[in-house]
Amino acid sequence: MNARRRSKLKKLSPFKNNKQRAKVLASYDELLKLWNANAESRFVETSYGRTHVLLAGDPGNPPLMLFHGVGDNSALMWALNIGKLSAHFYCIAVDTLGGPGKSEPGIRFNGEEFHSILWMEEVREGLGLDSLYVAGVSNGAYMAYRYATAKPDIVRKAVCLEGGMVLHPLKAMLGTVKMMFPELLLPTDRNLRRIITKLSSPESDVFERYPALADHLVLLMKSHNQRAMFPHKLQKYVVGEAAGLKEKLYFLLGDHHTVAGPSFVHLLESEGFRYCMIKKAGHALNHEQPETVHKEMISFFCKRLRAEARVTMMQHGEPYHR
Repeated sequence: MNARRRSKLKKLSPFKNNKQRAKVLASYDELLKLWNANAESRFVETSYGRTHVLLAGDPGNPPLMLFHGVGDNSALMWALNIGKLSAHFYCIAVDTLGGPGKSEPGIRFNGEEFHSILWMEEVREGLGLDSLYVAGVSNGAYMAYRYATAKPDIVRKAVCLEGGMVLHPLKAMLGTVKMMFPELLLPTDRNLRRIITKLSSPESDVFERYPALADHLVLLMKSHNQRAMFPHKLQKYVVGEAAGLKEKLYFLLGDHHTVAGPSFVHLLESEGFRYCMIKKAGHALNHEQPETVHKEMISFFCKRLRAEARVTMMQHGEPYHR
């Protein structure tokens, strides 16, 4: 893109207006009180804007970069997970550019110039990391998968929760939007909370036990400028593209199918990927069944903890492994 055209571009705002931005960021800081860990807030300058990260854990531990989903942010996504994960890893929770977090998109964050892998690499380099583990939920799982397959010399292993490969990008996007109807036509608090219920297992009560999470989700759905995510273009999965990397990849799914449905399970099985189906969990499985998720992640990343991670917890539902 030439300099003259770039000068005419406006920076994409992740929020519909400044008032809503202020509300979200205030709520973001309140959510950090749920984190069972001390979090350091830091900005990393990249070619595409200032990327905000939350750092937790001992910097001497193996680094683990965490990616949230579309319409989420790091404070919300990892609130119930960071305490356990940061005991084993140096956690880097990234606020995705274009998402309703604290990252600030720049002029080059646009459909023509933005390259997600280069952006992730600039974040890693800005933090002085040589190699790392990665994990993500939903769209964050897709990002973790793409990063692992694009940079196998950098990414040691990746855990993808409720997502990863995308067979039909447009169909996947439309399917998620369709699931939110008819409630999205009239986005009242009550209707937006119904969307949250749709995404969760009927046996889950996490949002009743942690109402601050549901309140923040509703606020994000009202405040997020979804067009700010358009520069993130999904790449269609090519059969066999990760054939030599299967030992590095692990997929966690909820047994209450909403977004990652039976067709995704069929893909994992037909391609021979390793996965775990977690009972009594939906799309928000890391919130709904955090203990099981922690054990699976730690087990996969750290083989020395595998025996401990295989201990099943009846109150959370016994996971099924493939």
